[in-house]
Amino acid sequence: MDKSVNVRVVAFPKAQYDEEWLDTLKDRELSETALADGDTKIWDNLSEFQHDLHLKGAGRNIIDLYWIYFLTDKA
Repeated sequence: MDKSVNVRVVAFPKAQYDEEWLDTLKDRELSETALADGDTKIWDNLSEFQHDLHLKGAGRNIIDLYWIYFLTDKA
């Protein structure tokens, strides 16, 4: 992957968000929604996300508890 590509990763709590609804949103709308909600997790680049996934136990919690989106069009 080209490291120069700027990708934001956002994670929406599965308990609060419907995946089908999230899938209807464009990247900018997903980013705006994530920024407005204190329960979402946001990584400004893929390296930060990768680091958190590799932390002991954190990766499983992220995947099990959150819907993950990779955004290129940020708010």
